[in-house]
Amino acid sequence: MHTAPDDEIYLGSPDNPKTAAVVCYITFLGWLIAYALYRNNKTSFAASHLRQTLLLYIILVLVNGLGYWANREFVIVADIIWFVLWLWGFFYAVNEREKPIPIVGNMASVLFSGL
Repeated sequence: MHTAPDDEIYLGSPDNPKTAAVVCYITFLGWLIAYALYRNNKTSFAASHLRQTLLLYIILVLVNGLGYWANREFVIVADIIWFVLWLWGFFYAVNEREKPIPIVGNMASVLFSGL
């Protein structure tokens, strides 16, 4: 299979690392699809976004799971903070920035360094 230089690979192509980085932000199912794309074309850019979103999804499940016992205001505030972090990471992915998002970015790179 012929691969074109990075500037000629269109977004949406499995060969474009930006595809995996953007798709991983679109639900956990999107994360699984992005991980499959990443396994065929490993780049540090895609890996950093996969790590960050994996930790974000774990945090979302934990916060909302704890919401059963925690007060409602805590869950609402935590979900808003989560969404802002998710949006921040999504914009980094769209703009091809390999920069950790605040709070979880560095933690994700340590926790999921094998990814």
